[in-house]
Amino acid sequence: MARGLYMLNRQFTNSLKKSKKISHGIERASFYSTSIKSNPELEDESLWVNSKIQDVKTIVGVTIPEMIRANIRGWENAVAFECAESGRKYTHRQVLEQSRGFAAAMIQSGYKRGDVIGVVLHNIPEYCAILYGIWEAGLVASPVNPAYTAAEITRQLESSGAQGVVTLPDYLEACRAAKTANPKIKSIVIVGEPHEGCHSYYEMVKADTTGVDFAKGSQMDTLNDTILLPYSSGTTGLPKGVMLTHSNLTTNLLQSTHPTYIKANAFEGQNEQERLLGLLPFFHSYGLACILNVNMLKGSHTLTLPRFEVNSFVRAIRQQRPTIMHMVTPLINFMVNSADFTSKEFEATETVIGGAAPIGPSLINQLLEKANKHMLFQEGYGMTELSPVSHFSPLWTNNQKVGSCGCPVPSTSTKIVDVISGKTLPRFERGEICVRGPQVMKGYFNNEEATRNTIDVDGWCHTGDIGYYDNDDCLWIVDRLKELIKVKGFQVAPSELEDLLRGHEKVEDVAVIGVPDAEWGELPRAYIVKKDGQNLVEDELNHFLKDQVTSYKQLRGGIEFVKAIPKAPTGKILRRELLTAYKEMRGLQ
Repeated sequence: MARGLYMLNRQFTNSLKKSKKISHGIERASFYSTSIKSNPELEDESLWVNSKIQDVKTIVGVTIPEMIRANIRGWENAVAFECAESGRKYTHRQVLEQSRGFAAAMIQSGYKRGDVIGVVLHNIPEYCAILYGIWEAGLVASPVNPAYTAAEITRQLESSGAQGVVTLPDYLEACRAAKTANPKIKSIVIVGEPHEGCHSYYEMVKADTTGVDFAKGSQMDTLNDTILLPYSSGTTGLPKGVMLTHSNLTTNLLQSTHPTYIKANAFEGQNEQERLLGLLPFFHSYGLACILNVNMLKGSHTLTLPRFEVNSFVRAIRQQRPTIMHMVTPLINFMVNSADFTSKEFEATETVIGGAAPIGPSLINQLLEKANKHMLFQEGYGMTELSPVSHFSPLWTNNQKVGSCGCPVPSTSTKIVDVISGKTLPRFERGEICVRGPQVMKGYFNNEEATRNTIDVDGWCHTGDIGYYDNDDCLWIVDRLKELIKVKGFQVAPSELEDLLRGHEKVEDVAVIGVPDAEWGELPRAYIVKKDGQNLVEDELNHFLKDQVTSYKQLRGGIEFVKAIPKAPTGKILRRELLTAYKEMRGLQ
């Protein structure tokens, strides 16, 4: 990569470290304090696991679109994105041209630098141009899960302070309801047939770009200006806006595509173009960073699918013959157990990359067995708050570390700390994973307390996951502190469901946990205490939640009526007791 094109800054600048010293937060543990670094009994830097790869310099003064434009070579006229359903496709040049046209139209419509634009879209070939157009206009993109209910879409757009929305006809009514509830939203842009009261994306991209003042990294603070505002529940609690910058995204793109880790070749017209499947949602940090952005950086071809449906998924695999497949646990489980997939479906695939949630060696080995073991399987680790990659399986592991999520990417330091004492732990001892590097988020939007509870005074991001390192610097995830439920890679906050269920007139108390499921990974399960004298059944509660939350947040793990919820003296729900009892009743480990 032509790194000399960029103004680079080796030193990672964290805006939080410039502010007054802050504790890590009483909610996590009282040992995280401003004095932690001065206590040698707790902090042992020799136990940190640092990337052994040469540092990637933090990119300063360059936007994501500028980075892509500066590196395009030989693939301008190659297809970048293609729709599996309609066949609609755009070359890399057309994606960048559309992004400029869209940006010009947004600026001419009166949007100002820093305005937030909600993006309520499933995967379509235009997604990248829309995202880059928002950034070319100096605006902030806040991707929204299109499967959300109208109430959930309204909540995120209100929380983010969105002043505009880009959507599809499928989600127009939900977005109109959100606009009615949020007067700050000035307009809705529709991708598709024109609708009354909406701007047409296809007309906007035709805007004259002559003399338009597009956003330039050299004229902005790429280390601190928020440009992407995805929502994550973080280590605990309700969904929060994660403030990411151009420097976060550009630097993490270099970290995660370092030649020590990634096998993907840039397409220069002579060699074979890498082919990807765009099924993992682009609104999710994994899909956005590792498929959409990497596709543009490497000149690859991505076939987009709007959703998972068995026949279309199988057909897309056979049509695209992907050379690289990004997968999550439920997809791998489906492929392993489906008669539609034989070694023939994998014959063009050189690499399968897994992420979003731990997969496990048993399932990975079953996949490799089905593919006749010719593929390389790599697993990564990270979170939205890490832009999103902090670890990745290096090429040298060559399927010898199946089940590990890899080593720290360049410029990344990690440590394992005891969850009780805060002491840094040696290899093979289990504790909370902490990460420090240029990919750590700026913080949570309008939520200083949550930021303090995640990023400590020394810049370490406390992930809430439990793991350990082996002697080869490979990280193994074994558990997690955080109480989030991972349903097909999506985060479900128990507190969100508990809050909604408490609103039912017959519910006195409630606890929600995630229970294991072979297909979904985990499923939400509720424990309900009825109000005295009330007759309440499962169907009534399921109906109550149906229109309030999206499908993967529904209580597919079941509902159990109990006399009391186990709690600590502080009032904290003892979820582990509920999960342990659930597993014991079913003979699970």
